[in-house]
Amino acid sequence: MSEQKLKNKDLNYYYNIARNLLEDFYDCNGKPGWICTPEKFGVTMGLGGAGQGQTFQANYDTLKQYNLKTSLIKANHDPEMSISIFGKDLTMPVMGASVSGVKLSINDIISEDEFYWGLMKGARDFGSIGMVGNTPACPDDLGVTVAGRNDGWGIPIIKPHSQEELIKLFQLAGKLDVIAVGVDLDGVGSQFWNAHGKPLYRKTEKELEELVDCTEKTVIFKGIMTVNDAVKVLDSGAGACYVSNHGGRPMDCGQGVAEVLPDIAKEISGKIPILADGAVRTGFDVLKVLALGADVALIGRPLAMMSVAGGDEAVKLYYEYVKNDLLISMIMTGCDNLQDVTMDILARSKK
Repeated sequence: MSEQKLKNKDLNYYYNIARNLLEDFYDCNGKPGWICTPEKFGVTMGLGGAGQGQTFQANYDTLKQYNLKTSLIKANHDPEMSISIFGKDLTMPVMGASVSGVKLSINDIISEDEFYWGLMKGARDFGSIGMVGNTPACPDDLGVTVAGRNDGWGIPIIKPHSQEELIKLFQLAGKLDVIAVGVDLDGVGSQFWNAHGKPLYRKTEKELEELVDCTEKTVIFKGIMTVNDAVKVLDSGAGACYVSNHGGRPMDCGQGVAEVLPDIAKEISGKIPILADGAVRTGFDVLKVLALGADVALIGRPLAMMSVAGGDEAVKLYYEYVKNDLLISMIMTGCDNLQDVTMDILARSKK
């Protein structure tokens, strides 16, 4: 790469930094044989998945089963892809997935505080919303407080601690006026928290309702992979249902997000916003996830790598890259607006 290109600090510039910093944590797209996928035998898995990485790979494979149909003969129109959600106007229906754990997952390259700031500030500068998780290596309220420092522009998704602890954190989120707050229900299988002697808990329907009732903020429940659980989230009064298998990190041999998303959307679409992640890397992936039933597609690992490599500037650049691909994909599939994005633009692969 030329010296001038490096000075421009484009996305390739930050990707080179990420590759050098992350080394064997870098190539993480759920493809068999890629270095972050194989089992780590009890050692920190980096950005990969649990066990043999089959759930991690399922996200990649099930999304790949869908192809986009080209449809071009119609009046020319610049696609409209802005969206309003959680009381905010976003440039496109794409947000940052909940990520955390620099010390435990990505070589302790920067502080968790800096990592969260890059994710949330970069998203805000672009016109989106960043989510962050929490990690046993840092105070549980760090994501909430960093979001507060970003004028509330961010969404902390907290592991399923005791009800008492969650209510305390939810109330802090309210005081700091964050956009929304959530619980990472699928975090209950986290090996990191167990290893640090900090218990996590499955939650009952009554406990979900209690969390929704303890705050005036929008509450999001993450880790939903079945219609049954999606209905329980809807019934709890939550403000959004977050379809995710945690990037395949807690459990091996699970289903991919794209496999379960259409059935969940068929049941609850229009009743509650549906957020979904799962190997979303490009604007073309975003369009497929939206067509499968999500209101917003979420991107995780690539934004995590950008925050490590270049903070909010690099994160913003990645959103811009995704926006450009999403624009082209909507043009090529004949979608003038988000209402045109349905299963009709998809074809199942015969492979």
